[in-house]
Amino acid sequence: MRQSPIFFPLLALSLAYFAMGVAGLAVVGALPTIAQGLAASRADIANAVAAFAITFAIAAPVVQIFLARVPRRTLLLGGLGMMALGTLLSALAPSNAGFIATRVVAALGASAVGPVASVIGASIVPREQQGRALATVFSGMTMASVLGVPLSAWLAVHLGWRPMMLGVAGFSLLACALSAGVVRDRDEGAPMTLSKFLSVAKKKSIAFGIAVMALEMAGMFVTYTMISPILHERFHATVGQVSFALFMLGLAGLAGNTIAKRIGDAWPAERSVAIALGILGLAFIGLFAVPASLSIAIALIALWAIGNDLFMPSQQRRLIGLAPESRGLVLAMNSSAIYIGMSAGSYASGRIYSVFGVAPLPLVTAIFMLAALAALWLSHRSQARTIDACPACIS
Repeated sequence: MRQSPIFFPLLALSLAYFAMGVAGLAVVGALPTIAQGLAASRADIANAVAAFAITFAIAAPVVQIFLARVPRRTLLLGGLGMMALGTLLSALAPSNAGFIATRVVAALGASAVGPVASVIGASIVPREQQGRALATVFSGMTMASVLGVPLSAWLAVHLGWRPMMLGVAGFSLLACALSAGVVRDRDEGAPMTLSKFLSVAKKKSIAFGIAVMALEMAGMFVTYTMISPILHERFHATVGQVSFALFMLGLAGLAGNTIAKRIGDAWPAERSVAIALGILGLAFIGLFAVPASLSIAIALIALWAIGNDLFMPSQQRRLIGLAPESRGLVLAMNSSAIYIGMSAGSYASGRIYSVFGVAPLPLVTAIFMLAALAALWLSHRSQARTIDACPACIS
C-alpha cells in the first residue's frame, strides 16, 4: 500500500520527539549508576535533571523570540545537533559539575526540537487533520516515556552509563539525519519581538491555557514521581508487579495516543481537553479511594495513561487555535509549562510523601486536575469575551 506523502515527515518528527524525550529522561533512569560513576550523591545528579528542565523551560520561548526568522527545518536540525552534542559531552563529563553543564547544552538543543516539531507537524496537513498529525508527532514523547527510563536504567547497569549516553547521542543524530532527508518545510516562523511575546503572554485566554498544561503536569508528577512506593505500600505490589504496572502504563499510553489520533479530527480541541482532564481526575480519585487491589490499580493506571495521551495533542491543538499567528511561541510556552509542571510536581511529591506518606498523593493529583479544568474554563471565558468584544479580531 502506498504511504501518504506526509507519513514519512510525520514519522521523522515523531522520532525527533522521541530523541528529545529520551535525552531528557535517560538521566532519570540511570541516576544511581551515574552518581556512582561520578562519585557524586544522587541528589547531585538530581540537580542535573533539574538543570535540564529549568533550561528547557526558559529557553523554549526565548528561541522562538530571537530565532523566529530561522527556517523551521534549520531550527529543528540545529536543535537535534546541539542536543546530540550536549549528550555526547555528558558521556565524556569528568565530574558532576561538568555533567550538569553538558545537560544545559543538551536542554538548549531540546528547546528548539519539541515546539518546532509540533509546529511543522501541524503546518504540513490541512487544518481539519491537525489533531491526528499532532497526536502522531507527540507519540514520540509517549514512546520515550514508555521506553526511556527503563531502557536507560538497563543499559546503564549492563553496559555502563557512558556508553548509554553515547547511544542516546547517536539516536539524536539519526533523528537529525532522517529529518534532514524527509522534512521539506523551509518556512520561517512568524516575526517575533519581546513586545509581541509579552502581548501574547498577557492574553488571558492564552495565559490560562498555558496554566492548564502546567497544572496537569504538576498534578500528574505528584503521583508519578512516587508511583513505585504507591504500588508497593498502598497496593502491596512486588518488584515484578511494579514493573508490570509501569509497563501497562506505557502500553495504555500507546492506546491513548491511537484514540487521540482517531478522535482528534472529530472532536473540538477544547472538548477533548476537558474530557481528558475528567478521565484523569476519575483515575486518580480511584487510586486514592479504591480498596487495596492491584488489579484495580492497574486498570486505573491504564485509564490514567489513556487520559494523558488524549490530553497532550488536544492541548497543543487548542493553543494553536487560540493564537494561530503565533503558534510557534504558544507551543514553546506550552513546552516550558510541561517542564515547569514536572519540576513542581516532583518537588511537591517529595515534600508530601515525607510528611504524610503515599496515601494522599493521588487525591492531591485529582485536585490539580480540578484546578486545570478551572483554568480551562477561565481560558474559554476569556476567549469568548474577546470574540464578543471584537469579532473581527478572531480568525
